[in-house]
Amino acid sequence: MATGIAPGSAVTSGAPTVAVPEPWVTPAEFTDAVDPGGSTGVAKQVRTPAIPPKPDVVLLVDGTGSMGVPVDDVKSGLRSITDKIIEQQPESHFAVATYGDEKDDPTAEFEVLQGLTADLGAVQRNGVNRLGTSRGYRSKGPSEDWIYALWKVANGADGGTVFREGASPVVVLVGDASSHNPSNKIYFEEAVFALQDKGVRVIAVDVNTEDGDGLNGDGYSSPTYQDPYHEPDQAKRIAEATNGRMLNGIPGDGVTDAIIEGFNNLPTNVSYRLDNCDPHLSVTLDPPTQQLTSGDTAHFAENIDVSADAPQGTRLSCTVQFLMGTQAPGTDTIGPAAAADPDFQEQINIDVNDIDAPVVTVDDLTVRAKDKKGARVTYAATAQDATDGTLPVTCTPPSGSLFPVGSTTVTCSATDSAGNTGTDTAQIEVLEAPVPPSADVAMKVDVSPDRTYTGRPARARFTVTNAGPDPATGVVIGSAWPKPSKAKDRSLPALTRCTEAEPCTIPAGGRIEVIQTATYRAAITGDVRATVRGTLPDRRKANNQGTDRLRVLKPSLTVTPQVAKPGQPVLARGKDYPPGTTVRFTWNTGITPEGSVATVGRDGTFEVQILVLRKDKLGPRKLRADSRDLDRLQKPVLVVQRNLQPPDFAGRA
Repeated sequence: MATGIAPGSAVTSGAPTVAVPEPWVTPAEFTDAVDPGGSTGVAKQVRTPAIPPKPDVVLLVDGTGSMGVPVDDVKSGLRSITDKIIEQQPESHFAVATYGDEKDDPTAEFEVLQGLTADLGAVQRNGVNRLGTSRGYRSKGPSEDWIYALWKVANGADGGTVFREGASPVVVLVGDASSHNPSNKIYFEEAVFALQDKGVRVIAVDVNTEDGDGLNGDGYSSPTYQDPYHEPDQAKRIAEATNGRMLNGIPGDGVTDAIIEGFNNLPTNVSYRLDNCDPHLSVTLDPPTQQLTSGDTAHFAENIDVSADAPQGTRLSCTVQFLMGTQAPGTDTIGPAAAADPDFQEQINIDVNDIDAPVVTVDDLTVRAKDKKGARVTYAATAQDATDGTLPVTCTPPSGSLFPVGSTTVTCSATDSAGNTGTDTAQIEVLEAPVPPSADVAMKVDVSPDRTYTGRPARARFTVTNAGPDPATGVVIGSAWPKPSKAKDRSLPALTRCTEAEPCTIPAGGRIEVIQTATYRAAITGDVRATVRGTLPDRRKANNQGTDRLRVLKPSLTVTPQVAKPGQPVLARGKDYPPGTTVRFTWNTGITPEGSVATVGRDGTFEVQILVLRKDKLGPRKLRADSRDLDRLQKPVLVVQRNLQPPDFAGRA
């Protein structure tokens, strides 16, 4: 849980001042009513704690002979450091490690004096009190081996610095000299990759001493005390690469204050992820990630889109989990150290407005007159609403009325609970006797969904009505679907009802529905057509056929670049996917990072970065995209080794 000092207070008469914590996320809950296909939004503020949440702090201190005063300052100031951090983040853990110059003195090896623990007594007793200055008496120059030490810490240091899940790892590097490169066979780039892979921030405290060349030095201290030249600004570059801090020119007795200052103004990144988000909602924040100083407030513009096919009259929900940590290089995402915290959540509730009117159905009907006055006609009318279900219908003239000879228009209506009114009309025709036997069959075609996707079935409903006046016999339905260029790209089962082999009979005033489905493997757009005929004479043949439009989309996937290096993300882009669909990504070989998913936007597209882990396999692989009821798509990616630059052994001019 997030903790920290939150400004604000409330005062009551005669009572002491009580601190009222401000929320970390404002607003923490957002509720709105939106039409299907509509949008809404809100300005979002996220306060960040002054010190990163749940910190795992490793004090990594130079243990060579020039560090006497700084080491004593850390020993005496440890309590001030831990008190300051724990005041803001009670779940803090601490470790102490030291390093020397292993290149010139094999006994000056890296060592974890106290592993990560919440026991401050152990940190003092086993950790800082054991710090010394004997690791490097045989050194020929100022450079030490802290690049190797950082690499060891990032990789767990044989169990001593294994960071907790959801922790904010921070390494405080305290020293007065640069590092060999390579350092105990570990290159600068390897240490940076390892730190970034674990989401570790580095606070580099550069101590002023007489013998050191500084954490950002180049190996030169004096004409008689120097190492081979290497590129300067090592600590500065590591601090920048890990979203840490570089504190320069610190006096030996000012290390404690410098460490506290480093934690007070540590850079952090704020991003977000969506949890349990309804597929009919699309939530984005602009910008997707913000870098700021710990303790400051991040500002986002939050946009919420509701899909056009969102179920009306329902509530859609989504949880926005804000994340804090280091930013994965080259991406808009937060690195592996970021963890969910309920204090940094926003709950979105969207009530989808009911905007569709009820579907009212009343069919044409033809009857024979009983006498010169006409005939009393009973007809059926129904109303169905997507939200309210079956509704009562009001018709004029009502069913059972006396209809005169000729044609009369019947108008029926129904109103749902949201005030939407639907209507339908029908022609009631009364024929003057005598009338020879006849029928009046009509065809209506309804394709749903009107936009579907390869691999998903499209359904056509063929509705046949008989307005009479006699039963329609020998009724046969014929259908035609759009033809792809290759026959194998369409699966179309034959009709199972009202066929040449088994015709149907429809009573006067009756109706039947026949369903046919088709599945396509290629994109196509065209009309689904259907016809109907019977054995009796048909009084109106113009309504014996119907059409409806069908559109089949084929999702596509592109991946760039197609050649990637460990630690580098690839960008996967999708097009013509169903809006709101969740697409899950996996590598066919190697390790797939957690959270490798994308939610398709309202326009059927998505973009997502998939990381190639730094210690993953090299060689060819495929990125696979899977989603429900759709064919798997995959694209090739070649993973090649990073180029590690060898040290520069050129002498000084």
